[in-house]
Amino acid sequence: MAKKQAAPLIGPHRHMRAPVEHAMDRKAACLRLMQYFREERWRIALLTLIVAVSVAAGVSAPVFMSWAIDAITAADYDRVPGILLWMLGACALYAVLLFFQGRLSARLSQSIIRHLRKDLFEKINGLPLAYLDRHPHGDLMSRMTNDADNIATVISTSLGTLFAGILFLLGTTAVMLSFSVPMTALTYLTAVATVLATKYIAAKMGRYFRERQDLLGQLNSMVEEQVTAVRTVKAYAREAQVAAKFVQTADSLTKTGIRAESIGSSMGPIMNTISNFSFVIVSVFGA
Repeated sequence: MAKKQAAPLIGPHRHMRAPVEHAMDRKAACLRLMQYFREERWRIALLTLIVAVSVAAGVSAPVFMSWAIDAITAADYDRVPGILLWMLGACALYAVLLFFQGRLSARLSQSIIRHLRKDLFEKINGLPLAYLDRHPHGDLMSRMTNDADNIATVISTSLGTLFAGILFLLGTTAVMLSFSVPMTALTYLTAVATVLATKYIAAKMGRYFRERQDLLGQLNSMVEEQVTAVRTVKAYAREAQVAAKFVQTADSLTKTGIRAESIGSSMGPIMNTISNFSFVIVSVFGA
């Protein structure tokens, strides 16, 4: 019995598949990306300053609240209005700086991606025709659009959040230790559960997001090639095979995207659950 083979693609790139690619030298790849950050040194310095001041304002607000509670407990009501004004000022400063942090992060990401796409476009223009003929055009287009957009998203959302999270962790730890060392140790026991849950979810989520990008590149390549070679497809009566291949890839992309987004969306609720559990433990033992 003859082995059943998949129908070949129609077009000049029918022998190619879009594999999942990883950087051969991740350190070198990161260093090459960091070169684009050097051109935006003043924005990065300003963003660092804004994040540091906003974290200081956010951490100081609970301290002012504790002072106000102590003043009320000691029946020293004359101090309460002044402390509340300081707390209100800290919260207002934190909100304003958070707004400017978002705008500056967006401008930083767009500026870096503009330079990245410019260099990428010039690189593609300098490639030999043999390279362009060996690689699917849709995959190259996906690198210009989807991959660059992913980098822009990381810069605009995750970069400032990561730096702010590290500073918040250090500042909160210092404030908690100044209040109570045993309660701080008890609180950080739940941080271990947070780290383990985050590591597990990130591993699952990363797998599906990588698969989604691979399928997206295949789908873009298929659309570009089959639309370009539509006359060849019709001439060989391959409409049904091409449509079936497209539907199969699109369905796989949909299922993988749903799984990736579902796991990614579960990160927040799981972290909130662990945070609430930590709050209950601190409340019980603190009382």
